[in-house]
Amino acid sequence: PSAGAASSMTSNLCFLAMCQMGFMAHGCPAKCTATMARVRLLTRRSIFVNKLTPKNGRILEIGSGHGFFVRAMHKKKYNITGIEISIEKRTMAKKVTKAKILDIDLNHDVLDIGKFDTIVMFHVLEHIADPISFLKKIRTLLKPGGKIIIEVPNCDDFQLELNKSYRDFYWQRAHLQYFSPKTLKKILSLSGLSSKIIGIQRYSVENMFSWKLTNKPSLTSPAFDLPKPYEWIEKPYKNKLEKELKCDTIMAIGKLDKSID
Repeated sequence: PSAGAASSMTSNLCFLAMCQMGFMAHGCPAKCTATMARVRLLTRRSIFVNKLTPKNGRILEIGSGHGFFVRAMHKKKYNITGIEISIEKRTMAKKVTKAKILDIDLNHDVLDIGKFDTIVMFHVLEHIADPISFLKKIRTLLKPGGKIIIEVPNCDDFQLELNKSYRDFYWQRAHLQYFSPKTLKKILSLSGLSSKIIGIQRYSVENMFSWKLTNKPSLTSPAFDLPKPYEWIEKPYKNKLEKELKCDTIMAIGKLDKSID
């Protein structure tokens, strides 16, 4: 393909990846922003998973999409496998990484792919019709001492209480489930997993003021972080929301609950 066609293909790929990364509910996806957002997410997630996974450990990403996270962790020498049921995304992922990308329906297929140190699901669980049955099956893939990392939108997001326009925009048909910190922890418990819930505020204080002033999403220039001179505003804002679990995103770190077996 020509250089122009290749550039257009890359731009479109980054745009599609935004859905996988959980940005659509906030109205983010100018294509010029997609690459920056992807790099930011990959950095945060790879650092986090790296801290919880043994060196050269086995990682499984469920819903690996276009393969960007799989590629990042494969480059760090982890033995990582992706699972993706979309043929389009799977085809693209195989061009992005040499790591294994499997076509497995975890709701129905017999799982014979070994055991893993870490299993990750980024903005996947909200699309699952029966999350408890799903997690019960997934937990059988954990090694002793292994962990499941689950990232989902937070329906205790403080903006839902304060802004009707944000609330009307927030709820998505593609999401079969919505989780608060309390309900996410309960779902994991019912699935035989003890868990710790942490908060992640991805969007900047500027994004909050934009909703307040315009009552609509920032489609062309969504704000994630203010420039360094404004950190004195940005950091307390994000820290407060994350501490109180009123942030836009929550993450569960689950492990096998031996008292249930």
